[in-house]
Amino acid sequence: MYILGTGRHGELVESLKRFLNDQSAAPPAELDCANCGAALSYLQTQFWLEGGDQAWNIQLPYCPKCHPLPASRETFLA
Repeated sequence: MYILGTGRHGELVESLKRFLNDQSAAPPAELDCANCGAALSYLQTQFWLEGGDQAWNIQLPYCPKCHPLPASRETFLA
């Protein structure tokens, strides 16, 4: 059984936290799709570590041309 914050497990958790801190603070880069060359768009996502109380908001890139988002359907109550 691992105890959070001890030994190799604790080192891994701290590395993940540093990575998530860095990624959440970094502004999104202006990148082009490696497949089609279109400008990438970004989706706001939230990450957290199980058992922790901290969450990170990170923008993940995607190509709207190669991977269009599905149209959202609104529901209406009658």
